[in-house]
Amino acid sequence: MKPLLYLSAFFVLLVLPLQAQPLQCPCTQALQKLVLKVEREYPGFSSKTKDTSLYQSLKQTLHKQAKGRDAKGCPSVLKTYTDFFKDPHLWVGANGTPFVAATTTFSEKLTIDLKEFEKDLQTTPDSVEGIYTMPGYKVGLKKTPANEYIGFILESASNAWKPKDIKFKLLANGSFTYALMDRSIQKGQYQSFYGALLFLEQIQVVLTKQTPKPRIDNGQIESRRKELEGFYFKKVSAKTSVLRLPSFEYQHVETINQLLTEHTALLESSQNLIIDLRGNPGGTTDAYQKLLPYISGKFIRHTGVEFLATQTYINNLETYKKSLGKDTPTQKIDQQIQTLKANLGRFVNFTSTGKSFFIDTLTVALKSPQQIIILANKGTGSSAEYFLFIAKQSKKVKVLGTPSYGALDYGNAFLIDFDCPPFQLFMPTYRALRLPDYPIDNIGIQPDVYLDPSIKDWVAFARDYLEQ
Repeated sequence: MKPLLYLSAFFVLLVLPLQAQPLQCPCTQALQKLVLKVEREYPGFSSKTKDTSLYQSLKQTLHKQAKGRDAKGCPSVLKTYTDFFKDPHLWVGANGTPFVAATTTFSEKLTIDLKEFEKDLQTTPDSVEGIYTMPGYKVGLKKTPANEYIGFILESASNAWKPKDIKFKLLANGSFTYALMDRSIQKGQYQSFYGALLFLEQIQVVLTKQTPKPRIDNGQIESRRKELEGFYFKKVSAKTSVLRLPSFEYQHVETINQLLTEHTALLESSQNLIIDLRGNPGGTTDAYQKLLPYISGKFIRHTGVEFLATQTYINNLETYKKSLGKDTPTQKIDQQIQTLKANLGRFVNFTSTGKSFFIDTLTVALKSPQQIIILANKGTGSSAEYFLFIAKQSKKVKVLGTPSYGALDYGNAFLIDFDCPPFQLFMPTYRALRLPDYPIDNIGIQPDVYLDPSIKDWVAFARDYLEQ
């Protein structure tokens, strides 16, 4: 599966300075070309435009709005069109980044004397107040009379954020509100470690304190920071171990396989296993194949997909084929290309049986955990959701948390041009054959046990759930 729009990394969106990039075609023409591309090549078009009067009304309204729109005003028109389909894998943007809503709900600036703030930090009795670093930012954290904290920009690698802009707030009840790069809001729970680290759980952001200097050893801070940010496998009790997998992206496949190889003995000897997929935006199903024999039964039932045969998809496959090494077999890709060429404009099922499902037979591990919990939240998406989908078939697996992101009905998305630079379209190439009976987009995979906001430590809850 191709990755979904990342909201953590799943959460890094850019505000694009399109006013500095002249359009190669007027906004009305850009809209026409976008509409034509979606109508001809989007696998979900027919099922999502059954109310033809509503769809035609949308087009008429947007065509009127597009007249006279310049490079700065056109993106909102194009975005309104793709938003109509409510598909997380379908968006319009530029430079590989989706356009975002023009209106935002988090655009505040803090009135503060920075020199006075830094001076006060030298004597502050509060363990959380201070200056922190995080990817792309240096921020100050100031306590308020309401026993809350305001995180504001000191330095930023992005022109979208300026000094004294409020980036996030830590509330007295242990929750946070955080402005993403596009200034849209993400909420969740935060934790403080040793007065040196802050962890914003739902967006997997770790802030490291620089001033005042933490009182604990730098080695302890670095070890905990790497654990919060990365992949790990460790025991949390005599019976239970935790496997943390924050991403299934292609570049992490080797890391995951190596992690499982290095901890094979722990994987086989653990009575209980917690797999933490919170904030995992997906990537490729290859990332978890080595794990399946330890958590699944002998058979896994997969729902199939069907691809819409388009020249664009054929071109993408041919480009991919050229990128492969000389010794890489291409017979399967060649067969797919030929099948697509023979069925342009129609849906194609690449499975040998042509059925809407297929069954994998696994060689089950001789030694494996007896009980398994998978932790998932709104940040768990795409191929990570498919992992949930197939893992829930196992009798020894339960999913705890909240509904996942909901981006699994249409997939294998590519970034393509539609002849109006600098605009680009991100669009899927297949639809799941479980539709319309079992939709997941914008709904998510539902947990077996819902974890409400009062539960602060999900791993501890899962451990107690398994061992009680």
